[in-house]
Amino acid sequence: MSPDNSRTDKRSIAQNAFFNVLCRLLNVVFPMISVGYVARVLTPDGMGRYAAVANNVSYFVLLGSLGIGAYAIRETAKRKEDREARAKLVSELLVINTFMTTVAVIVFTICLLFLPLFRAEQLLYLVCGFTIVVNYINIDWFFQGNEDYKFIALRSLAVKSLGLLAVFIFVHVPEDLYKYALISVFSSGIYHLINLIHMSRSVHLSFRKIDLAPHLKSIVYLALCTVSTELYARMDITMLGIMDHNSSVAYYSYSQKIIDLIITTVIAITAVFLPKLSFYYSNDKDKFNDLVRFGVNMMALVSLPMCFGLVSVASPLMSLWLGNGYQEASLCLMVLAFMIPLKCIGDIICYQVMMCAGKEFYLMIAYTITMAINFGNNMILIPRYGALGASVASLLSEIIVFVLVYVQARKYQAYEINRRNIVVTLISTIAMTTFVAAIQMLVDDDKIKLFGGALAGVIVFFLLSILLKNTFMTDELLSTVLKKHRQG
Repeated sequence: MSPDNSRTDKRSIAQNAFFNVLCRLLNVVFPMISVGYVARVLTPDGMGRYAAVANNVSYFVLLGSLGIGAYAIRETAKRKEDREARAKLVSELLVINTFMTTVAVIVFTICLLFLPLFRAEQLLYLVCGFTIVVNYINIDWFFQGNEDYKFIALRSLAVKSLGLLAVFIFVHVPEDLYKYALISVFSSGIYHLINLIHMSRSVHLSFRKIDLAPHLKSIVYLALCTVSTELYARMDITMLGIMDHNSSVAYYSYSQKIIDLIITTVIAITAVFLPKLSFYYSNDKDKFNDLVRFGVNMMALVSLPMCFGLVSVASPLMSLWLGNGYQEASLCLMVLAFMIPLKCIGDIICYQVMMCAGKEFYLMIAYTITMAINFGNNMILIPRYGALGASVASLLSEIIVFVLVYVQARKYQAYEINRRNIVVTLISTIAMTTFVAAIQMLVDDDKIKLFGGALAGVIVFFLLSILLKNTFMTDELLSTVLKKHRQG
């Protein structure tokens, strides 16, 4: 590849990463504002009811989505330059999605009519259940595969702003729980409708001569991967709802929400690597390994201080975000924070590498084993420790799946990690954590604890990383930014 093409690739990756991170940040900021508001209005019991119902409905959305998402992103990227082949792919995947979503709607309707768990909250399930119907027009994967991250970010900003405004206008008392659920569903519908309209301008759908068979094997494997992953992520809330009380569900689910929001935002930096990695894996292994190495360094640099920093400010964060009634959630947050480096580093060196190598089957096996272990851990820990037990079970599951997949994935990647940089990152992280912990002990005001501690922690971490010469930060990140600034 020529130097000009290489620079173009880097600019493309940087631009995609910027808009993808922006989109994920919107997914962090807006839910934190809305949840912080409604948590005080709806009380822990109301929030627990909503979290349990929304969690159970998500199983049916998962069924409707099958395993199309990851597969569709990869295949759309391959056909990006061939409009006819891309249109055929989209048409075929929409047929599969329509069939599976219909199955999900039917199963959900049966559960709604006959299961006591669903009938006890029938109206709330009915409102939240419209999320399943919205899945008929879920084509988010199309824009990710085409690396149209600018559109994704701008659309998210518009829809989330309207949704947040609606929450402030219509949700004022605990009885407005159903209005809050309806706003969430309505926002999702607008989100996907805009997608469909935008896609129709560039893709001409045709359902003649469609061939579903070539897609089914990979989709089934990825579906089982997704099901296993989502089940072990969501079964904690389901089992808490059955084995404990609504408040416990709220403590765990909103701690998990913070972790998920942080992880998806951090992973957004390297999530845009997948189309490029898929191409490089088949055409240029050196560039493949170099891009994976860059991703690992980036994820280590960001996720390790993020993990320990979150542990340090967990208590004031929960107090300011959700109110005094949610302090028990801070312990859950401290435990779940250690999932951040596992998931962020694991996404690039485990999941993306295995996807590029076409090893969906092994991912399916690893996630299925982890799901079974998580179920057993929940059965043991939840009755005794409640939400904290569910948090420990989730962390143990994440450690297990990381080890299982990495042992296999290391066969498909070859590069050297600068161990000195990792040591410098750990030293900087320890110093940062000590400094933030001191602020927590010396200051009484929660706002100063949170925002002052976070700002001081970031400054300490970056100054030490530069002084101790983390070459990834100074030579690969800062020098690149300064070079682009001079050229601009």
